[in-house]
Amino acid sequence: MARSPDARGTASDPFWGRVRELEHTPGHHVRRQHLVSKVLLKRFTDPGSRGSGPQLYPFDLRHPHQRHKLKGPAGCGWSDNFVPFASGTLEDLWARTEQNLPHAFAALDGGRILEETQHHPVLRDFLALHWVRSHFYRDTFNRIFTEFRASSRRWFLTDGQELIRAAALQEYGLHITGPDGMQHMVDDLLRPTDELFASGALLRIRMEEMFHKVRNRIAASGLAIHSPESGELLIGDTPAQTVRFERGKPVFGMALGDATSMVIPLGPKHLLSLGREHTLGMLNEAGRESMNRLQGCRPPATSTTGPAAASTAPSAALSGPERTAWPRNPPGYDTRHQAGSPHRRAPNPSRGRCRPRPNWSRG
Repeated sequence: MARSPDARGTASDPFWGRVRELEHTPGHHVRRQHLVSKVLLKRFTDPGSRGSGPQLYPFDLRHPHQRHKLKGPAGCGWSDNFVPFASGTLEDLWARTEQNLPHAFAALDGGRILEETQHHPVLRDFLALHWVRSHFYRDTFNRIFTEFRASSRRWFLTDGQELIRAAALQEYGLHITGPDGMQHMVDDLLRPTDELFASGALLRIRMEEMFHKVRNRIAASGLAIHSPESGELLIGDTPAQTVRFERGKPVFGMALGDATSMVIPLGPKHLLSLGREHTLGMLNEAGRESMNRLQGCRPPATSTTGPAAASTAPSAALSGPERTAWPRNPPGYDTRHQAGSPHRRAPNPSRGRCRPRPNWSRG
């Protein structure tokens, strides 16, 4: 349990030291925070009409019947105040991680990515960044904190009462006798941590720690680059996913420790996954449709040690509060397996009709 810096000081507690450091670090707050990097979104664009620049087609899976408009990469893939505490310093970290991506993407498009090994750490770090900077990670973090706080409070009020009495005597010189006093003391001890959680400081620090942990974990992994035999890859609001195989079939969205690989689309024609060796390969139609279906699903918020679970729920969209970003020409979207949603192909406002794309069924 985190304690107040006034009670325990910062010299012997690295966590509280980091909190105080971030509180006193000059930096601007970034309200609109991109969860999907603009440099990646730009690879899924087509040139806009009348000099409007590269554009995407954001498709809100929660509201497939509403009118969808073309937008540039800056207007897609963001969320308001995703990390509300010390966001400027975190955005600086993400910017440093992405600064060499244009050179890595040039090598990827030129077919030189496996030979030019200086780009390999760049792509691995980029994958780690998107896994941590995601709704999946934040939802998991929030759920684990809420569950841990509730279980801690129950323990202090039952088996941990002697510790609470000792803390009350040490901190305030009080002897606790009744249940009301015990509950008040427990809530008082938990309050500093509750305030850190509410402010976003816990998420901010844990996200930075996890990013470096994932970087180190995958630093020796090989890069497997897959290109679809036909069609194109799509991108959603949680592009980086964990994966493992069960009975020869891929299962996505489990905790990192339970996964055997991670995947992320790097453009309409390239999918990155991690393996033991550096390889180039092709992605057949079934594999491409599986990856595209995955981009339209948000993985469940599993715990860091929890079991794997297949990803089946439609993703919340980004760019608005959150909206999934698609290529300029929208995919055909099969909603027949969603209750109350008839089958419908989204119109393409740039051409007045939809270019045929594979339907996404939920079967």
